Amino acid sequence: MIAKEMRITPRMEKLEALNRRLPELNPKYPEVVAEYKRRMAGYRGEKSVYFYLAMLPDKDYLIFHGLRLFDGQYYFQIDFLLLCANFAMVLEVKNMAGELSFEKEFNQTMCKRNGTEERVKNPVLQAKLQAKKLKVWLREHTCPEIPIHYFFVNSNEKTIIKVEPKDDQMTLHICNSENVLERIEQIGAYYKKDKLDKKELKKIKRLLLTNHTPDDPDILQAYDLSPKDIPTGVQCPDCFTIPMIYKAGKWCCVKCNLTSKTAHVPTINDYFLLIKPSFTNAEICEFLHIPTIHIGHKIIKSMNLPYTGTFKNRVYHQPKS
Repeated sequence: MIAKEMRITPRMEKLEALNRRLPELNPKYPEVVAEYKRRMAGYRGEKSVYFYLAMLPDKDYLIFHGLRLFDGQYYFQIDFLLLCANFAMVLEVKNMAGELSFEKEFNQTMCKRNGTEERVKNPVLQAKLQAKKLKVWLREHTCPEIPIHYFFVNSNEKTIIKVEPKDDQMTLHICNSENVLERIEQIGAYYKKDKLDKKELKKIKRLLLTNHTPDDPDILQAYDLSPKDIPTGVQCPDCFTIPMIYKAGKWCCVKCNLTSKTAHVPTINDYFLLIKPSFTNAEICEFLHIPTIHIGHKIIKSMNLPYTGTFKNRVYHQPKS
C-alpha cells in the first residue's frame, strides 16, 4: 500500500520556477541550474525504483516516499521507507552515471566518469545512518522495536558498481533497481513471526505522516537573492521571452508572435513560489504588467483562487494543492 505517494517536493518546484525566470547573467544562475539538474536526476532515479516497489503486495507493505523527520536537532530524509509486520527497510536511491568503486580500507566511494575520478559520499553508509536515525526516532516516539534493514539502490542502468573482494558487508547492502524486489523478498522470507500487529502498524504510519515536514525553504533567501532579481512580466510558454504584452484579451509575445489566453497562469504560480504565497490585485497587476486593475480582477477571478477580505482589501492565496 502506498502510504505516502511520490511527488515533487516544494523545494524542487521552487527551483524549477527559479531556473525558469532567473536571468542567465545572474551570478547565482549556474548554482541554481546545477542543483535543479541534480535533484531532478535524483527524482527520476527514485521514480524508476518506485515502479518496482509498486509491485509489492498492498496487504503486506506500507511504502513511504521522501519522509523528512526531525530528530531533535536536525532533519533527516529517507528516499523510501518500507514497513511491514516483520521489519522496516530504508532505501537510499542514487542515479549516478559512470563507475562506482567501494574501497574497504577507508570506507570511501570513488566515482569515475568522463575520464575523471572523484570521491563521493558512500551511499551505503548514508542508508545505514538513516536507518540508525529512524530507529532512534521510533524509540523516542514509544514505538515497538523492529529490525530496520537498509540498502543503497542504484537506479542508473548504465552505472557499473565495483566492490573490493571480501567486502561482504558492503555487498550485502547494495542492489540495482531491477533486483530490489528480490532482495526485499529474501529478507521477508527470513522472518517467521510478526513483530507488529495491525494496530501498531497503523499507529506508526500515522506518526510518520503526522511528523513529516516537507523541505519548503524561501528559495530566494537560500541563494541570497531578492524579489528584485526576478524579472516581472508574463513569460512566453513557447520561447520563454519576458514580458508578453496584453492586448484585446490575449497575451502576445513580441519575439515569436505567440498569442495565449492563459499564459498568465504559470507566471502567477511562479509568483507564489518565488515571491510570496499571497497577493493583492494591485501587486499582481504590477507583476504581470496588466494595464488596469479591472483587467487584473477579471483575470484573477477566472482562476478561482482562494481569498480573504472584502473587495477593496481582498488578498488572494496560493491554493493548497
